[in-house]
Amino acid sequence: MQNKTNNAAAKGQNNRLLYAILACLVLIIILLIILLLHSCPGGDHEYTDFDRDPNALIGQLEGKSPEEIQAELDRIVEEGMFNISINATPVFKDGSAKGNLRIENIPANHYNMKVTITLDETGEVIYKSGIIEPNHHIENDKLEIVLPKGYHAATAVFTAYEPDTNELVGQAAAKINILVEN
Repeated sequence: MQNKTNNAAAKGQNNRLLYAILACLVLIIILLIILLLHSCPGGDHEYTDFDRDPNALIGQLEGKSPEEIQAELDRIVEEGMFNISINATPVFKDGSAKGNLRIENIPANHYNMKVTITLDETGEVIYKSGIIEPNHHIENDKLEIVLPKGYHAATAVFTAYEPDTNELVGQAAAKINILVEN
């Protein structure tokens, strides 16, 4: 008789264990379904700052005229351009006088710039500007060293910087010929 009672108790425990396992499996399946539905793109998905929109297609919108496409390409190229301007033959009365460097950061430039001038023969730095913002210029300035009378071949290197971060964007160079008169 006791054997039958033990069997019934064991069967009851086995049934409860089976129900508990089934309940856990059902709960896991429900959680997986919710997770899958939440992670699928489309609908009311809330994007983080750098999520790509799954609805965005590569390329430009159809129906644009060739002129509209060209205007957009020109605008992109213009934003990345950096124009430089300096007197190709600056003149100094003597080695310690100011000369007409005529360095200009034109208004169309999107970057701040610095200018460094070095002698071609020696590589010696003879001029360094500070930051020149767009729509600013340096008409006349002195060199950092006194040059003797005569012509001096040099290179002016323009370095462009991002205005907000001062991050280096790029460089451009121009050959110049400096004249010291006395």
